[in-house]
Amino acid sequence: MKNKEKNRTNIVDVIKHNFTENNYKTAVTRGSNNSISYLNLFKEIKKYSYQLSKAGFKSHDRIALFCEDSLEYIILALAVLDTKAVIVPVSPSLSANELDNLLTRIKVKYILSEKKLNRYSPLKDKYFDKIYLYEIDKNIKYSREYLLVPDPGFIRFSSGTTGESKGVLLTHQAIIDRTAAANIRLKISSDDTIGWFLSMSFHFVVSILLFLQKGAHIVLSQDNFPSGILDYFKKNKPSFLYASPFHYNLLANHKDISSSLLSNVRMAVVTAVSLNRQTDKEFFNKFKIHLSQAYGIIEVGLPFINDNFNEDFICSVGKLLPSYELKLQDTDNKGQGTIFLKGKGMYYAYTSPWKKRDQWFNTGDIGYLKDSYLFITGRTKNLINFAGMKIFPEEVEKVLLNHENIKEVRVYGVNHDLYGQLPIAEMVLFNKEKLNILELKKYCLKKIDSYKVPKNFLIVDSIEKTLSDKIKRT
Repeated sequence: MKNKEKNRTNIVDVIKHNFTENNYKTAVTRGSNNSISYLNLFKEIKKYSYQLSKAGFKSHDRIALFCEDSLEYIILALAVLDTKAVIVPVSPSLSANELDNLLTRIKVKYILSEKKLNRYSPLKDKYFDKIYLYEIDKNIKYSREYLLVPDPGFIRFSSGTTGESKGVLLTHQAIIDRTAAANIRLKISSDDTIGWFLSMSFHFVVSILLFLQKGAHIVLSQDNFPSGILDYFKKNKPSFLYASPFHYNLLANHKDISSSLLSNVRMAVVTAVSLNRQTDKEFFNKFKIHLSQAYGIIEVGLPFINDNFNEDFICSVGKLLPSYELKLQDTDNKGQGTIFLKGKGMYYAYTSPWKKRDQWFNTGDIGYLKDSYLFITGRTKNLINFAGMKIFPEEVEKVLLNHENIKEVRVYGVNHDLYGQLPIAEMVLFNKEKLNILELKKYCLKKIDSYKVPKNFLIVDSIEKTLSDKIKRT
């Protein structure tokens, strides 16, 4: 039996192993009358896995999953993993230009999409219950290093500062290890009903896949939020919440949502954006539940989850979980340093271009320890964190500089209690009188994803530079 457990390195096999074939327990609910049991979930996964394998999916093939957050997203994701192909999650709000660029750089072979993409031709006779399948390039050649990776499962891409995309490659074993590591603190079980609010394109591995492993009931709560959850949660009272400060703020301040709606909640995890005291205070005053801030990193997993609700520690990300190690490098006289991590479930490598991971991962975040609790105070990199989605200023600047009326530009983030940071653009224009903000936003939306478009455009006479004539960033 031990040998069989050791050989079970596909996360779908691990999820299936936990259940009998006659499991009628509800797995996922979306809306008031749209639920699926674990029994039927496995049947749907098996059906799609067979069809996708027949269509040509095989080990190491890279598949772009271009879907809205839904029950179908979960089924398709698990079906792709079951074929041993590799998921490249793609935000459905991605612009056409960014999607094309991603497909080329990450070497995607197929796209699975809920909607028809007019610039691609769906494979004939491969239309699966309103799901479109597109073959992008059947002659793609992958590197030898990549083909030697044991059981690859996910490639989460990010845009680099040079314009080159890099994919964070996770193996099935890494997914199994990091979900087990996180559950030491989360303690998810089959008794839990999960209130889920986030984007599956950015949050899936140490959440949805963990919840399914443990047989929890997942209630997808994004529709018509926050008023839309009233009916959902009356019928399916959640015991666990997984959301951002933005969601918790709205729950705390919505007049039609009573405190009794969340009376069963044992834990409310904050992720994507840093928690502020005011949000926790308002949420606790209404629901008598403190918020547990977590520190999630796609390269590492979920190494920190706070359990100390003392006023001095509520904004900490918590103590390091047992499966990880931490070191603070280049500390200052206040003990603040760059956060380096290692442990179970680390990413395997970056792809496109290929770069094997180092033993320690440099998070680019700055923090300090107080009584073994970690507090994050800033970043060493230019990265902007908008609602848990990463924005590279250089990528947005490159788009804006191609506009005929923009001479120079600097994009930066300003702190925001609910969204983390808002992207702002400072611009030196050729002709100030010709500025049309609405036209400029439409121009950006054609080139980049909507969340990357600056929330404010400021006209300046000049942009401060370094001695080497580079943009000075603060």
